[in-house]
Amino acid sequence: MSNSAAALKEAVEFEKKALEKYQEAAAMVKHPETQETLQKLTTEKQQTIESMHWIIMAEAGKIETEKPAEQAEEPKSGASKCPFSGALADMGIDITKMSKEEAMAKMGDMSKIFPESSDS
Repeated sequence: MSNSAAALKEAVEFEKKALEKYQEAAAMVKHPETQETLQKLTTEKQQTIESMHWIIMAEAGKIETEKPAEQAEEPKSGASKCPFSGALADMGIDITKMSKEEAMAKMGDMSKIFPESSDS
């Protein structure tokens, strides 16, 4: 286990002790506002502890972390990245089966159909 994971694990133990004390105090307080605030704090503290478990596991190398954003954004189904592929498919043009050059040529042909849009 890395030094960072060990330090985080120790910090979580302190968080758990603090949570126990907040819960103990919440059971004894007299003022409703204090009770409500302590309940919110205990909920947040519990969520922090749960999150820290995942962070510790990642630091210890026990879980795989996310892939870089570039890879995560790639379409999984082989679908096109083109935002107009759906509209083009409605027009009978399936760009998912075309090479980039063919798709660009089609787009060039479309500019002849809609010349006003090419002036922008």
